[in-house]
Amino acid sequence: MAPLTTALHRAPDPVGPRVVVVEVVGDLDLASVARVRETLHDALSVRPEQLVVDLRDCGFVDASALAMLLDVHRRACRTGGVLTLRGCSPRVLRLLSLTGLRRVFTLEDGDQD
Repeated sequence: MAPLTTALHRAPDPVGPRVVVVEVVGDLDLASVARVRETLHDALSVRPEQLVVDLRDCGFVDASALAMLLDVHRRACRTGGVLTLRGCSPRVLRLLSLTGLRRVFTLEDGDQD
């Protein structure tokens, strides 16, 4: 398992929509999900219009991580925000498809910066 790190970034353009990006590096699994949940809840506390979870450097996502992401998605929607998953690997996209969550989440290619 790859060790997990997260990084929180706010979009520099105050005129545009308020965007917060959380980069996840490593495996997103039962061992790391609580730490990522806390980071994402902190990010939602500023009520961004868009919360982007950048998964370009995430090697693995398990069921506990999907449940956490779904909870964060619901929280974002309640405050008028959108949760976007960026840079999902083919493996993660397949998991989202198999679980029906590909229709739920907003997805972005990993080429966004």
